[in-house]
Amino acid sequence: MSGVAEDVGLPSANAPHRRAVLRALLWLTIGCGIFFASVNITVGNHPVAAAELAMAAYAGVLMYVVRRPGIHLDRWILAYLIPFCTTMMFACWYRRAEPTVFVWPILIPVISYLLLGRRGGFWFTLVFLCISLAIFVVKISETGQIYAIAAIANVLLCAACIFGLSHAYEVTREQAEARLRALALRDPLTGLCNRAGLSEAFRLQYAQAARYGTSLSAVLIDLDHFKRINDKYGHETGDKVLISFAECLTNTLRESDLACRLGGEEFALMLPRTGLAEARQTAERLRSAIAAARCEHNGHEISITATLGVAELDPDSDDLQSLLARADERLYRGKNAGRDRVVAAGASGYRPHNAIEHATLAPHRRNNECVRRSSPTVG
Repeated sequence: MSGVAEDVGLPSANAPHRRAVLRALLWLTIGCGIFFASVNITVGNHPVAAAELAMAAYAGVLMYVVRRPGIHLDRWILAYLIPFCTTMMFACWYRRAEPTVFVWPILIPVISYLLLGRRGGFWFTLVFLCISLAIFVVKISETGQIYAIAAIANVLLCAACIFGLSHAYEVTREQAEARLRALALRDPLTGLCNRAGLSEAFRLQYAQAARYGTSLSAVLIDLDHFKRINDKYGHETGDKVLISFAECLTNTLRESDLACRLGGEEFALMLPRTGLAEARQTAERLRSAIAAARCEHNGHEISITATLGVAELDPDSDDLQSLLARADERLYRGKNAGRDRVVAAGASGYRPHNAIEHATLAPHRRNNECVRRSSPTVG
């Protein structure tokens, strides 16, 4: 999961646009149910009128329910769609119904894909269009009227075409939404998650930690004296150092860990199922990997160090802001103590004897090439 924004969940059926579509359909169901019930009462189709009035009343109840925040909207979507389409099938099946009633199955693909998405919309539409087709076959066997057969066949073929078009549209829309969301959650330079991606990942990992009682830790990283590289070699070289550093992160961390760039030379890690002691060990191995990494520019070898602050989530009191604030406080304690060290709770930080206080330069033969050396992998 290191730096991969796609692992952050996409919107589900609780997306705001689906709630708005459902409410609009509920209003239409109430209005159309009352209107057509009145018409069917006038012509003597009392069973259909009763079903339409019952559906209108049920839609009124759902209108009240879906206004409440925090409900599991996709379940209520099904609670609307199943009775709605069942009432539609009953109206099509009723023997005194006009052939034009078969125009209503055209709505099924549209509302199913709008409310349920690609997979749910496909299966829901397939089931109810098959039921419509079965009713159509029964109607043919009962009437045998060529004009009625042609009218119903046209409606069902139109519904099948709309089914295919709705599916193609929803597939394209989901792919485009996934690409846009990945871009919105990703830092364009390093390919790591950005602040928005970190917030989204924390929301999911916090829920998992609370549900299963597991630990969750955060690490803040600041590259030491990074401004000196930009000032001496320019921002293009600074960008290459950041890219090399990001690769060092993704190669060192576990697949389940998430690396994010917060901005400039500031980075953050989210370590699921990791307590404070283990997170400190991970941070120390990462600090060593950063110190061993090299980036080459115009025959010079650039090395850099980092200071890391570690904090573990307190599920009873922490949110993302407070968790990062504690990690940030420890990071700055490490900087004030001399940089190139890891600081966790109750620790002043560890600094090896050969730690580099700032970015150092060494001659090298290659030009403008970033390479990594001795980057251990965290198991």
